[in-house]
Amino acid sequence: MDVNSSAEVDPRVQVVDAATGNTRPVEANKVKGLDEFIEAWEPQVEKPSPLSFEGWQMVDDDHPQGRGKPAYRLVHKTVRTVVAPPLGVNLGTLRLTFGNGVVTLGEPVFEGALPSRRPGHFLLPEWGSIEHHDGLFRYQFRQNVGIHVKAHQADTPVGNYVEILYVLGDDVDSSYEGMIAAGRAGVAPLLVMLDLLFGERMLGPLITEEVGEVFEDWHWNRMLGGRTIALESQARPNLLPAQDVWDALDPKIAAYLDLDESSRQRLKIAGQWYWIAESQADRVMSFISYWLVLESLELGESANIAPLRRRLAALVGVEEKLVKEPIGRLNGIRSGLVHGSVRSVSEYQLERVRVLATAILRHHTLGGVEGEDVEQLRHALFHASEA
Repeated sequence: MDVNSSAEVDPRVQVVDAATGNTRPVEANKVKGLDEFIEAWEPQVEKPSPLSFEGWQMVDDDHPQGRGKPAYRLVHKTVRTVVAPPLGVNLGTLRLTFGNGVVTLGEPVFEGALPSRRPGHFLLPEWGSIEHHDGLFRYQFRQNVGIHVKAHQADTPVGNYVEILYVLGDDVDSSYEGMIAAGRAGVAPLLVMLDLLFGERMLGPLITEEVGEVFEDWHWNRMLGGRTIALESQARPNLLPAQDVWDALDPKIAAYLDLDESSRQRLKIAGQWYWIAESQADRVMSFISYWLVLESLELGESANIAPLRRRLAALVGVEEKLVKEPIGRLNGIRSGLVHGSVRSVSEYQLERVRVLATAILRHHTLGGVEGEDVEQLRHALFHASEA
């Protein structure tokens, strides 16, 4: 992109050449949306707002962005396993390659950011120190609002690999997460076959997992998306006196230690399912994991969900019969997912089961559900849409 020497440039924006590190200005009339973003920016919020990033790599004149079919790409390095001669198989909507050569991969990189709790989400941290003066504590910080994004692309050395290119259906959720989930589901049986036939040396370390689009000649356009970044400096300061923190935590730890071994074991398992659910990009896997939190704590080894209904009814102060229908619908989704008759979960359905799992965990770890958490639970139970 050339800059007209007589044109006005925007001093807030610059483009960095990845190869040389040189920077160049950007003409003001080519900067779109920045003023609107700054105007809408809200400081001192409870949670920083996630900002999304999108882009494309591998696009050329013969393969323009948007002209291919949505697809999923997965490449594993083999572990000193050589298929000779290299083998490529076209299965219609899937191409499987046992290759030897260079693998090109790419991803967006948020420089200086830290991975957040959820996959694909990052936080630009704010760094600071606590200083003590005359019995008072002060937090000295350096506000950090400079986002530096790099579209990283690299080639591996020549080596042996297994590559899968899988064409997604037109009905697939077009979001990055939706495409990843559909791709993983679509290639899962093939991966199982490869693993059971040839062992883990065939599907060795993961080189890359991507979504994008393919063409008739199987050219790959990589979509750089699915990642968000939030700025810690946007959030309001939250000062917690140390004694208050310990006063809140100490009795909960003591209550946990007073539990019998069976109860503690259930909480350990439920806690692990909770963190698995929180770390999943695939809504289906996340839904099942949240549901297993409920089963671990309320159902034991029984398939009867009556104990769960009774618990939830007690938490919101209603008769059990009133929660029978909403819990039955969610259990029906769980059954369909586990037994393979249902493959998709909406964001709202996932949020409902997350609220239920969180409420049950609060009851067992903190001793109850109160205030706003009760209202959220009521909404998940009685004001739910099946969207």
